[in-house]
Amino acid sequence: MRISLSGWASSGLRCPDVEVNLAGQSGTPAKVSLVQMPNGTGKTTTLELIRATLTGAAAAWKPSQIRDLRRPGDDRDVGQFRVALLMDRRPLTIELILDFDNGTASYRTTTPGSGGVVGRWQPPTSMLKFLTPDFLHLFIFDGEFADKLLKQDAGRADEAISALCQLDLLEVVGRTAESEWKRRTSQGGPKTAAGLAKLNSRRDTLLKRKADLETARERAQRKIDEGSTIAAELSKKIAERLSSVETTQVQHNEAQLALQGANGAVSKTSGEVMALLRMPLAVHRTFSENLIELKENLDHLKLPENTSAQFFADLVQEPDCICGRPMSEVARDEILKRAKGYLDIEESGTINALKHDISVFVAAPGEEPAHKQLERVLVDLTSARRQQRDAAQTLRALTKKLIDAGDEQLKGWQEALANLEDELVRCKQVLQDIDAATEQDNGGPITSLKLVERKAKEVSQTIAELTQTVELKGKNDVLEAILKHASVLARDKIRAELVRDSNKRLEVVLANDPLRIDRIDRSLHLANQSGASVGQKLSVGYTFLMSALNRGNNDFPLVVDSPAHSIDEGVRRNIGKLIPELCTQFVGFTINTERAGFVQALEKACDDCLFLTIFRRTEGTKRLERALPSAGVTKTDNAFIVNDRNYFMSFDVTDEEDL
Repeated sequence: MRISLSGWASSGLRCPDVEVNLAGQSGTPAKVSLVQMPNGTGKTTTLELIRATLTGAAAAWKPSQIRDLRRPGDDRDVGQFRVALLMDRRPLTIELILDFDNGTASYRTTTPGSGGVVGRWQPPTSMLKFLTPDFLHLFIFDGEFADKLLKQDAGRADEAISALCQLDLLEVVGRTAESEWKRRTSQGGPKTAAGLAKLNSRRDTLLKRKADLETARERAQRKIDEGSTIAAELSKKIAERLSSVETTQVQHNEAQLALQGANGAVSKTSGEVMALLRMPLAVHRTFSENLIELKENLDHLKLPENTSAQFFADLVQEPDCICGRPMSEVARDEILKRAKGYLDIEESGTINALKHDISVFVAAPGEEPAHKQLERVLVDLTSARRQQRDAAQTLRALTKKLIDAGDEQLKGWQEALANLEDELVRCKQVLQDIDAATEQDNGGPITSLKLVERKAKEVSQTIAELTQTVELKGKNDVLEAILKHASVLARDKIRAELVRDSNKRLEVVLANDPLRIDRIDRSLHLANQSGASVGQKLSVGYTFLMSALNRGNNDFPLVVDSPAHSIDEGVRRNIGKLIPELCTQFVGFTINTERAGFVQALEKACDDCLFLTIFRRTEGTKRLERALPSAGVTKTDNAFIVNDRNYFMSFDVTDEEDL
């Protein structure tokens, strides 16, 4: 599917009364449209209304939120905002109507040729999955969203991959197969209908519990990610305060060093204890003593050098015995019978290997036995833990000292940190319960994901057997496993390809300021650095989203608020070169300070560029009216729209206050 933005219109709202047409040279939406609006003329409001109109979200707005959009001094009871789209070249118009008196929002949808005008928000079904708030953030894009792409707790990079590459279709296939299996199992005979309904209800309950646990796990993990970051910041603030106050500075630094040393010692000795506990010899001295006794007994066992079956077989064939006496039949039978009592070569090798292993693991005379090593390391661990507690206690005492002296800010930090640590403990316990390996059912509410999955599988198997659909159940399970595996493989492959493609483009965009994406999981992770400047974040966000849009199965317009803000001129030129190549339509809301470098690069890369300038009609804008071109000017009661490249480039107003 290809979706294009044809334009928008507003009246009676905080933004100017305008009707914007993004048609280019061919009459269809221009490939690149730059809309120049000084700060304070409704740029942010326009973007907010475009989002609300496309998603239908305004229906849930509060009356105060709706009335805030009324233009000051305007007595009109109703404000309207209309967005015009092309869906695979077919027109679609969605209109948002705000009733300021009643504080309500309503919609009108116009789809020529397939339903006409309807008095509600009703885009075609095929578009619904693209007109959600989360999805719209991907192609109506601002610096705030670029920042979220790099935040682990936001998870926006992974959401972008799922949405743009339609990985949710694999889940749709899985749900369809599941629905078909449930339909087939409901066709049991009358004798099993009641039992089947009960089992299906039980299975639905378990699956809902599984979904709830997965949601709870994700929520707890997100809280841990966010809380850990905040806790680290609070701990840093507290440490900086303690080290900056003269009365606590020396003691704090000493306690901090002691705590670092103790933490290292605890980590080291804990590892040594765990390694020794894996050796039975270290657990109790009796193990060692018994092994030494066994080795001594084996040392006293005398074995012939060549005691193979072949030796005895050859011996009985000789005319004389090795003792010199003639070999008789009685002697032959006795030799063959007694030969079985001797050890053969394989047994000898096993015993020798056993003796060698004992000598390796059991301490040699003069060496420290394993159980003594464990006793010594446990003493070291106890000492390190004591030092750790003492240092931590000192830091708490210093904090309390400053709080008692009246440091209210420190008190607030300390209380916030304590509450946060309690919450982190609770969240970690939730994760531990959900991820528990045990599948034991204690009869209470199920908190283990493994247990609920096992019980759901058991109930599903019973349903399958009851309705004689074991074969269908098996196929459904195989399909589910294939879809899960395919989803993981597809996501990993797409992530790898996006990292590669984005890094290639970043080499061009940030040629003078090298920056690379290391990996993508929930967010974008930069290589060899944890943070980035505003300009770098915007550049990385552009590059990632354009790469994702470029490889997706659908085409969307890329609508960007302040596309070149906080980006230096060299980077602007490099981004401008890439934009026409990576998206089918680009709409940028700009101010005049963003033009340098950016506009020229766009024009070189694309011959279908539209330049619009929108500003309010006020006493302060009369000087601008004198410079208006003879053509391409649209005047409304409170605004001008100028479709002229030269005027766009010479317009010198950044903020409304400049007028």
